Amino acid sequence: MTKYRILIPVLLLLLPALSRGQEKTAVAVLQFEPRNISQAEAVILSDRLRAELVNTRHFNVLEREQMDKILREQKFQLTGACSDASCLVQVGQLMAVSKMMGGTISKIGNTYTVQARVIDVEKGVIETEVSQDFTGTIEDLQQWGMKKVVWKMVPSASLFVSSIPGDAEIYWDLRKVGRTDFKIENEGLGSHRLIIKKPGYEDYDGTVELKEVKDYDIKIRLTTKEYSVRVDGTPKGAQVVMNDTVKLGTIPCMTKLPFGTYNFKIKAKGYNQNAGLLTIDRDQNYSLNLNLKRKSRTRAAISSLFLPGSGQRYSNRPVMGAFYLLTGIGSLSVTMVSIFKKVDAQKSYDDKWNDYLAASNAVDAEAKYTESSIAYNELDARDKDLKTAITIAASVWSLTFLDAIVFFPGKPKVQVAPVPDQTGALKTTATLTYSW
Repeated sequence: MTKYRILIPVLLLLLPALSRGQEKTAVAVLQFEPRNISQAEAVILSDRLRAELVNTRHFNVLEREQMDKILREQKFQLTGACSDASCLVQVGQLMAVSKMMGGTISKIGNTYTVQARVIDVEKGVIETEVSQDFTGTIEDLQQWGMKKVVWKMVPSASLFVSSIPGDAEIYWDLRKVGRTDFKIENEGLGSHRLIIKKPGYEDYDGTVELKEVKDYDIKIRLTTKEYSVRVDGTPKGAQVVMNDTVKLGTIPCMTKLPFGTYNFKIKAKGYNQNAGLLTIDRDQNYSLNLNLKRKSRTRAAISSLFLPGSGQRYSNRPVMGAFYLLTGIGSLSVTMVSIFKKVDAQKSYDDKWNDYLAASNAVDAEAKYTESSIAYNELDARDKDLKTAITIAASVWSLTFLDAIVFFPGKPKVQVAPVPDQTGALKTTATLTYSW
């Protein structure tokens, strides 16, 4: 004889009219009849159902041991299946409960079917009957399937979960149920835990209170998650620029960035610029190492001989480079103008002198001589202007050459020291200097 224990927490009827102020309904659950599953599995699933029934907070569920004790005291023995209404009513009367629950659990292939019925003991009628199919393993049936059976028999709510950004994983009471946007149906009233996860964003972990039988609309805005990024390399003290505009400081430096791809450039006076791409696409800390190659002092000097300021620009001194370039162009322009003026003065003098030599009488010769003397004085002045312009241009070329050699940047030096901010908290600042 198979003794039926209070089986699966039957979640039972529960009239929608029940209010919180009313007493909980007394329920007893007989072990569900196994069909194509083992007796032990039926006992385990029945116990799980009872536990889920208790979690609804709508029922007082008679313990299995107490039920067995009552049956023994009443000398009542179950000689076969007790899943029909008459048997459940008879046992319920002995238990002195308002509702009885029982049924069957069967398996075909990978599909389990739970058929549960709630009996009104006093009226002797089936109050609620539920049939729930569940495809998967028996472990899945135990963890999630029996809960679905219970909540089909008690007041439940549905909720639509969406997030910004979308396509985030949804965990409902620690179980992954889908991705936003997603509707969760037939959930019991009360407190539930909702977790939203998406790579690159902080996990949302909160509590949802389902207080009424209705559809809820849950909208979650996820917070961008930032990851630590360390930029290091040589020389220490080189400037770090991200995406061509954001100055992060000097090597070595730390920053925090969200998911994405970033272009890092490091530069220092007297060094070739270097750049690297960093893609942040997973939960971890990142580091980027960039090294600069030292530029040549000799090349800077030689460049300045060909074009003033080019050596300064080559050594990453653009301001001085622009100054020497403009000065060089100015002095060269003055020299060229002086050359043209001297050429004109030379031609004028030659013409006046030839006119003097061609004079036919003394009076004409004296007049032409005076004109040639004036032209000669103009030529002499233009010659002095040209020499001055050449001297200035040569000085500019010489100065930019010497500047490129003498003031070629040395290695950057970084002095790191903690200083208090406005709130009094210590922060680290770096002071960058160059040795010339």
